Amino acid sequence: MVISNKLNNKKYITSFTLVLVFLFNLRENLFPANYQQDDIVELEPGYFDSFICAFGWGDQHPLFSGIVWIFSKLFSSPEYITSLLIITFGVMAIVLFFNLLDRVFSYYFAVLGTVMFITSPIFNTYTIGLKQYNFELFTSVLCLCFLEKFSHKEISKKDYRLIALVSPVLFLLSFVNILPLLLLFIFLIRKSNTKNLYYLSLPAVLIFILQEEILEKIERVSEGGYWDRHFINTNSFTEYIYSFYSLNHAFLKSFFPFIHHSAIVLLFFFTIILLIKKNNLTSLYSLIAIFLLYILSSVDLYPIGGGRTDLLFLPFVIILVLNALEFLLSKFINLSDYKFLLYFSSIYLILVLTTTTTFYKNEPINPILSELEESYNNANIALLITEEQSHSFLYYSKKLYGLGNYSTGNCSYENNIENLFISQQFEKIEAISEVKKYPEAALVGIELPNTIGKLRIVAEQLLNEGYFLIEEKTYPGSLKLLYFKKG
Repeated sequence: MVISNKLNNKKYITSFTLVLVFLFNLRENLFPANYQQDDIVELEPGYFDSFICAFGWGDQHPLFSGIVWIFSKLFSSPEYITSLLIITFGVMAIVLFFNLLDRVFSYYFAVLGTVMFITSPIFNTYTIGLKQYNFELFTSVLCLCFLEKFSHKEISKKDYRLIALVSPVLFLLSFVNILPLLLLFIFLIRKSNTKNLYYLSLPAVLIFILQEEILEKIERVSEGGYWDRHFINTNSFTEYIYSFYSLNHAFLKSFFPFIHHSAIVLLFFFTIILLIKKNNLTSLYSLIAIFLLYILSSVDLYPIGGGRTDLLFLPFVIILVLNALEFLLSKFINLSDYKFLLYFSSIYLILVLTTTTTFYKNEPINPILSELEESYNNANIALLITEEQSHSFLYYSKKLYGLGNYSTGNCSYENNIENLFISQQFEKIEAISEVKKYPEAALVGIELPNTIGKLRIVAEQLLNEGYFLIEEKTYPGSLKLLYFKKG
C-alpha cells in the first residue's frame, strides 16, 4: 500500500511538473497585449446582441462562438478569459495523456510521450491563440482514454452516460471532433453490450440535425482553394507518391521540432508496420485514425501537413511511435531497465527548450491606434485599413475609444467610424470616390520583409488618385502606418 501511494505521488508530481514546464515555455507569449488579427476574428460573435446570432455565426465551432459571446457580455476583456479556457483544455489534455500512456505502456514511456506532447510546435502555438484547436486535441485524448478503459472492461454504464453527454458538447465546440468521436463509437458498437448502445443515440441525433452545416463546412474546405496544396494528389501514381511523402514530412514537423530530413517519414511508416506485431485497442484506434486522415486527404475532405489541422492527430502519432519503440526495446531490454528513457526524455526536453522558440505572430495594433486617436470621425482625413488588419483595428478601437463594430439587431454588425474604409471595399467605384473627398489619408497594414502585399497595392491606388506619400512609420510586428496628402 505504501509503495502504491509513493508510485502515485511520483506520477502526480511528474505530470504536474510537465504542465509547469509547458506553461513556463509559453510564458513570454501568453496573454499578449494585442492578439493577432486571425485570433481576433474569433471574438466577433461578441458584437451581436443575441446569443442565437453568435451561436449560428461559428464557422465550424458554434458552441465556441457562443461561449465567446457570453464572455464578451460578462468581461471587458473576453480575449483573456477565452485564452484561459483554451489553456485549461491544453493542460487537461496533458494530464489525461500522461495518465493514458502510463496505463497503456509504463511510467517511463509516459514521461517520454508527454515530453513529445508538450514540445509539439503546433500545440504550443495554438495554446497561445484564440482558436478551437486545443478542444480538438482534448477530444482525441479523451476518446483514447475512454477506449483504454473499455479495453480493460472497466467502462461502466456511468461512462456511457458521460460519453453521451460530453460528445455533443465537444462536437459543438468543433465539428472536426466528429472524426475521433465517430471512430470511438464504431469501436464501442463492435464490442459493447447492446443495452448500453442507446446512450450513443443522442450524439447521433445531433449529427443528423446538423448534417447540412457539416456538409457545408466540408464543401468549403474541399472547394475553397486554401487547403488545395494539403490534399494528397491522386492525379497520377508519381504525383501521389511525391505529395504523400512531402505532406507527411510537413505533418510530422508540426509535432517534432527536429524533423528536418524527409527520411524521417520512412521511419514513421516503419513504426506503423511494427504496430502489426502488437494488438491493443488504443494503438489500433491510432493506426486507423492516421489511415483515415490519409483517405480523407486523398479525396480532398481533410488537409494533412497544414499545421493547425494536424493537431487533432498528435496523440495518435505519439502512441504509434511509442508502440514501435516499446516493441523494439522489448527485444533487447528488460522492462525494469527502461529507466534510461527518463534521461533521454530530459535531454530531449532541454534540447527543445534551449534551441527552439514558440511562434506567435506579433501584431501590436494599439500603438497605431494611439497615433490615430484624433483621426476618428475626422472630416479631414480618411482612415484606410487593409482587410487583414481590419478585425484587430475595429476590435481594439472599440475597447479604447468605444468606436468600432456594433450590432444592427438582425444578426449583422456595422462600424460607427464614418471615415473608415477597408481595402476590400475599394473594389467598388463609389468607395474610391468617397475616399477622394478627404484631403488627407492614413493607411494601416502589415508588410512582412521582402514581400509586397495589400498595403502597397492600396498605397499605389492612392498615388494614382492624386495623393502623395508624406510619411511612413514602421511598428513592431511589421505593421505600417502611411500618411498621404492630396497634391
